[in-house]
Amino acid sequence: MESLKAVIQYAYNHADGFRKQMDKAGLGPEDIHLKKDLAKIPVLKKDDLPEAQKENPPFGHLATIRTSDMARIFMSPGPIYDPQTHEKDFWRFSEALLAAGFSEKDIVQNTFSYHLSPAGFMFDSALRELGATVIPAGTGNRELQIQVMKDLQVTGYVGTPSFFSILLDAIEEKDWTFGKDIHLKKAFFIAEMLTAEMRKRCEEKAISVFEGYGTADCGCLAYEDKLGPGLKISSSAIVQICDPLTGDELITGEGEVVVTLFDKSYPLIRFGTGDLSRWVEGHEGVRLAGVLGRISDGVKVKGMFVREKQLALVLEQAGYSSFQGIIKRENNQDIFELFIESDTDLQTDLGEKLQDVIRVSPILTKVKKGHVDRNEKRLIDQRSYELKKI
Repeated sequence: MESLKAVIQYAYNHADGFRKQMDKAGLGPEDIHLKKDLAKIPVLKKDDLPEAQKENPPFGHLATIRTSDMARIFMSPGPIYDPQTHEKDFWRFSEALLAAGFSEKDIVQNTFSYHLSPAGFMFDSALRELGATVIPAGTGNRELQIQVMKDLQVTGYVGTPSFFSILLDAIEEKDWTFGKDIHLKKAFFIAEMLTAEMRKRCEEKAISVFEGYGTADCGCLAYEDKLGPGLKISSSAIVQICDPLTGDELITGEGEVVVTLFDKSYPLIRFGTGDLSRWVEGHEGVRLAGVLGRISDGVKVKGMFVREKQLALVLEQAGYSSFQGIIKRENNQDIFELFIESDTDLQTDLGEKLQDVIRVSPILTKVKKGHVDRNEKRLIDQRSYELKKI
């Protein structure tokens, strides 16, 4: 509680955005004595960040240090600007990777992007904190990726389960043998659903599988440790499950994941991630049941959040006012098909324009006028989030 009081006092004194949030609610730092008092502070919704940052660039008056004093700045879809305010393990994922068995003895292939989004650096810094050797592989290039994996005798993988499935397919096509040609022993997955089928496929190859949960804004929030069901809450954050409408903390039932960090340089306090979860029964306040969906119009596709407003902006500028996106799951891969009403062929560079904004390449399908149901949502997630019973 002393750490919490200190960060709230500091944020109130140095972050105009947080102070205004407190003043509007008639609160001062002296009103927060216990963890339960956090419920008095209004939830800052992630979906409100783009507008807040636009009004008060670049960080919505939530950062307490100058932009020029930051180590790096990233951009997430929204757009949302995410600061890295110091070096080393800023996003605190080393705790999760340590629980997954990663150490200084490992050579780890980091398949997250190092370009604009922070995921690549999140795991690079965490792995270096543990002393592991990191291969900054980034995304794509499956043939090159598995050649690197073979030649350098890679022992660990961090990335999405869907991309790892692609790499496993490529390895099997070459008839390479695990334990002889491929020395991979452990994998840490995040940003996508990990299915029981994918977990079994890895374990059949003697690959130890762990999964985690975090966001670009908050870093590591929870992770699998195999010492109990669900995902263990990180020791470096306060995580609450709250009613999406009132912000009241919930002990049972599903609600929004709301986070408070102890970082004075970018103090996110009562930050609503937009993710839907619940506590594991009997482990309330300690273990999450994983991400069960989204409460907003943001839908995570291939590890990236896609928002209806972003799609509408690009498509309407290109002259397409009526569209509908369908997200499905096939063969352990997210499939994002975008149906666009048009009387003529779609613009040849439309897919490239969309990918530049949403960081995901959708399947574009032209349909006749009237095909899209105006009464339906523009983004429909048809995937099942109930992956396993906890």
